[in-house]
Amino acid sequence: MNYIVFESGSRAGLSAELFFVNYCHMVPDSGDMLYLSDMDTMFQHIESTHPRVRHIHDKEAFNLLEQPETIIFPADEMTRQVNAVGRQHANKHSISRVDDIYYNKMETNRYLARQTAGCTIKVPLTFPTDNVCLRPNGRSAGSRGLQLLESTCVTQRIDIEREFVVDILRDDKHMEIFPREVTLKNGYDRFVKLLPRDDDFTRAIKEFVLKAYPTNEGLFSNIFHLQLAMTPQAEIYYIESSKRISGTALVNLAVGMNPFCFINHAPKPAPMPQFVVGKWYRFEDFLFAL
Repeated sequence: MNYIVFESGSRAGLSAELFFVNYCHMVPDSGDMLYLSDMDTMFQHIESTHPRVRHIHDKEAFNLLEQPETIIFPADEMTRQVNAVGRQHANKHSISRVDDIYYNKMETNRYLARQTAGCTIKVPLTFPTDNVCLRPNGRSAGSRGLQLLESTCVTQRIDIEREFVVDILRDDKHMEIFPREVTLKNGYDRFVKLLPRDDDFTRAIKEFVLKAYPTNEGLFSNIFHLQLAMTPQAEIYYIESSKRISGTALVNLAVGMNPFCFINHAPKPAPMPQFVVGKWYRFEDFLFAL
């Protein structure tokens, strides 16, 4: 099987590559290939140290989509969302299939709020606003702070004290939940604390997912991740979700997660004993270990 990752210059591309290299160690005779693609022409000149990983340009990647033994691995969103060729091919496979509703934040939040009413995890109130001018409700100088927006929604502001990212692998019978607490810098994990996979927090996540999508379909299916937040009052809120691995999902190799093993029903990687659940680490510590 050929796997293609678009927008591979990101951390999600790095996570996909490390997951695949680990999978090759677990299943050395699979013959699978990973093609890491990016629209930056410089990217194709970078050679991987692994014989079954290639860096290519997007044009070559779209040509590969014409081959039947090719799957888009869910580590990106934009190519599957807005590119017609990528979207058409992605919809052939359940792990990469996307629907427009996944990217409509207002409709997604309203759906989740209806479905998960009464769950421990709450969904912020969300309101539609189109063609609006946002301006400070007080003293201001000129147009400072003014924003003109065409297609937006307004979401209840959450007083965030703690932030969490949760990668999830799900099939028709099982769900594996990999939660971590994070501190962020420029949108990426800076410090990471792996969390227990069998406590009340994890059970609340499972309840939320099953209430939202009782069967393995839609936004919460196959390979996806959630972003959650906790207030000073210990209330847990849903912030965002994406039908792909999180950008820094590679840290979950430390607790036995590998989406390529999941896809191919291969043995899971062994947990790394040097990483203790409940202890803070730098993101780079996981890179050193891998």
